[in-house]
Amino acid sequence: MDQSNQHWFSSVEAPIKVSCRAAVSWDESKDLVVVGFGGAGVATALQSLDNGLSVIAFDKFAGGGATTINGAVVYAGAGTSVQKEANISDTADNMFNYLKQESEDIVSDETLRDFCDTSPEMIYWLQKKGVKFGSTVWHKKTSYPGPEYFVYHSDNSLAKSYCKQATPAARGHRAYVPIEEGRKATNLGYAIFNPLKQSALEKGLLLETYHEARQLIVDDNQEVLGVVVLYFDDEKLLKKYQKLKKRAERLLMVLPPILPGYNFFAKRAMAVLEKAKILESKRSQKMIEAKKGVMLSAGGFIYNADMLNHYAPKYNASLPLGTEGDDGSGIRLGQSVGGKAENMDCISAWRFINPPLSFGRGFIVNKHGQRFIDELVYGATLGVEMVENQEGKAWLILDKKLIKAALVEVSGGKALNFQRDLARLNVWFAAVKASTIEGLAEKLSLPADALKDQLETYNHAARAQNGSDIFEKSDDDLVEITSPFYGIDISLDAKLFPCPALTLGGLKINEATGQVLDDNSKVVKGLYASGRNAIGVSSKNYVSGLSVADCIFSGRRAAQHISGH
Repeated sequence: MDQSNQHWFSSVEAPIKVSCRAAVSWDESKDLVVVGFGGAGVATALQSLDNGLSVIAFDKFAGGGATTINGAVVYAGAGTSVQKEANISDTADNMFNYLKQESEDIVSDETLRDFCDTSPEMIYWLQKKGVKFGSTVWHKKTSYPGPEYFVYHSDNSLAKSYCKQATPAARGHRAYVPIEEGRKATNLGYAIFNPLKQSALEKGLLLETYHEARQLIVDDNQEVLGVVVLYFDDEKLLKKYQKLKKRAERLLMVLPPILPGYNFFAKRAMAVLEKAKILESKRSQKMIEAKKGVMLSAGGFIYNADMLNHYAPKYNASLPLGTEGDDGSGIRLGQSVGGKAENMDCISAWRFINPPLSFGRGFIVNKHGQRFIDELVYGATLGVEMVENQEGKAWLILDKKLIKAALVEVSGGKALNFQRDLARLNVWFAAVKASTIEGLAEKLSLPADALKDQLETYNHAARAQNGSDIFEKSDDDLVEITSPFYGIDISLDAKLFPCPALTLGGLKINEATGQVLDDNSKVVKGLYASGRNAIGVSSKNYVSGLSVADCIFSGRRAAQHISGH
């Protein structure tokens, strides 16, 4: 795809073509140029600096990207020091057997095994750079544990169907944050990013924030030599721009993205950002040489509504999960010089219903009144199944005892605030009640006969307690549903149950080196990609912490190749 394509949807421009390096009057020259300074960018920069390279990093905004807004979770296993401290048994083979079910064939077995084999070393590396981890374990299924717990099952490993291939092991490693801050699940990733950033700065990183990479520079041999960046050379203009950005950021943080009402503040934030965008036209530009390579690590494209609508229109009703920097610009920069993008229609939609655990003990049906999944699988597994195969429609069927139990489970500090609020809102304002299952079907506009049959089938399995559930739900989580009945709309567009989503597609790369590949699977010289700019371990199915782990893994892998190690 080139810039003239009507579906380009990006401010990224065609590359500047020059005969050779000497033909350019460079404003700055470093061994490595990093475009996008989030988890992948900082990992690439820091490993390159450790290897003796000079590095300059650019970020369109303040830096940190989606890594800083997440729950500070890194997916790791194979016997990390944290797992050993927590008495969790795990091996590289066991981790591979589990992740193979999630990653399928998105990366080679060799790459996946390397990811698993080096996982303990990754945690050690992060710890050496100042990232701290806790080792208290939450053993049950949950979307995110309470603030006292730092290791948990951030995936499907406890689901019966997945246990056939791998023994469950808690691999969600939460970086340490004070308990009082840990009562939220967002904007905690600074605990990972900040120590890495500080370490890189101490080693000589030149970091330029509020600098946008708009074009690549290539020579006659199509080798990438550097980048063109836009920046504010007027300090007063920059401060005005930053003030508008911070105002928008505060508006976006009034409510967690998964709570109703967030969109109201998000729209106000977008209006402020439009004012900031006007100022961008007053920027200057400079030419930056990359003597050994350019790393593209600028995130996904969930915040580019036009791109999302083009590649994955099914997810238009989802709530963007990421930052404004996830606009697809890194992917487009790669494509502008012939890089091939793949998997662009692959989205991770997060339909988390647990906690409260009692929500997961009910059953979920599609618009035909038919159940389609084990309700206690990982939330992204449920979300993607709902959107891809159930037309984005789903209803959670409960009864009075489960409703009452759910409210108890989120009270008294037993759940995080956003988990408590979401459960209460849906019980109090979204739940539809009926004394008969036929009456509930009518109120939900579902086929009565199908819903009744589904109820009888579910209850039969719950009474039998013999592992007979068609979706292999654990007997412990099968509960007989009796009158009065309740139904909650959990569809993609449910008004009181927002469904966050992020993009997983990106540039095709040489998995051993991180180099960007073209349509003929040939290397684009001088260009690398990592994190959500590239196809990686988490590019098929997402589980919590896997994207951050892939950022660290892919960024460091590319750095080794750039450095000649």
